[in-house]
Amino acid sequence: MKVILTGSLGNISKPLTKELVEKGHRVTVISSNPEKQKEIEALGAIAAIGTLEDVDFLVSTFTGADAAYCMVPPNNYFDQKLDLIAYYCRLGNNYAQAIKQSGIQRVVNLSSIGAHLDKGSGILLGAHNVEKILNELSPDVAITHLRPTSFYYNLW
Repeated sequence: MKVILTGSLGNISKPLTKELVEKGHRVTVISSNPEKQKEIEALGAIAAIGTLEDVDFLVSTFTGADAAYCMVPPNNYFDQKLDLIAYYCRLGNNYAQAIKQSGIQRVVNLSSIGAHLDKGSGILLGAHNVEKILNELSPDVAITHLRPTSFYYNLW
């Protein structure tokens, strides 16, 4: 199976890459950081270096894949100029367009607890909007939304 992973070599994507490669899958890891290419390839995966803001890059990378793991990467939440909800919507729309144009039939979306709420959830509204955007895709696309409660990076 050909699988596309977003999230570069983060806390989910790196171990997921290792596991999928070990099971014989052809894995492509998207990263915006060219310095990650060698590490991605050392894991046995294909590195796709580009930005999730570039729909053409996503379409090209997604084309021919069987499945995609999509996530909205962290951004600078302290940047007062950043419209975080718009950022989520933009990436959600980019994913939807890439999924449509590439023909991917299986999507796993990293969402968040509270994403089922359409108000009163603060910045989690971004995850709600991404789910809503992806849920508008063709019923032929199987989508799983993962809603973890939180990540404790300091426990490593």
